[in-house]
Amino acid sequence: MNPLISIPRQALAELLQAAGSPLTPEQYVASLPETGAYKKYPSRARMAGWSKPVLMLVTILSGVFTLFFFGLENVIVFIGLAVVTFFEYRVHRYFRELNPTAPSLGFRNQSAFAAGILVYCLYHGFSTFQIPSQAQTLVEDNNLIDPAMLTSFARLFYLFIAVTAGGSQFWLAWYYRSAQGRPDS
Repeated sequence: MNPLISIPRQALAELLQAAGSPLTPEQYVASLPETGAYKKYPSRARMAGWSKPVLMLVTILSGVFTLFFFGLENVIVFIGLAVVTFFEYRVHRYFRELNPTAPSLGFRNQSAFAAGILVYCLYHGFSTFQIPSQAQTLVEDNNLIDPAMLTSFARLFYLFIAVTAGGSQFWLAWYYRSAQGRPDS
């Protein structure tokens, strides 16, 4: 239901009285969430509209990668991406329909995604990085790069992804959350 639909004061007073509410129409309206927040919903819907296909593409690529390199970690990543993508489609629909739960759902979805990215990247960034034995032999035989330097580059790569990808998803979570109205006290 559109929250901006107006109703005559007298009709609202009669409805409140019939429902047994002790509130006056003014008190009832003051108890509702801020209607100005709904003005932010179209921009949040556009942002979710951009986010949906990107997440879908990443999820599909993750599924293909999981098929070729099957492993528990890849399956967990694929399932996590599929869940985030599912809820991002719902967030987009909720913002389009002016559903008041859209900001909190979007915040939870993107915060969980940001946390997942951070955990994954920090785990790989600080875990022991092992160069495959064939690559180690190739590096040592051809004196291409110092293995310790390669380990440092891998750690920096994961930390860079944690900050940029995790940070951008957490920013998106707060952007969704900023559309949430603040009820008057």
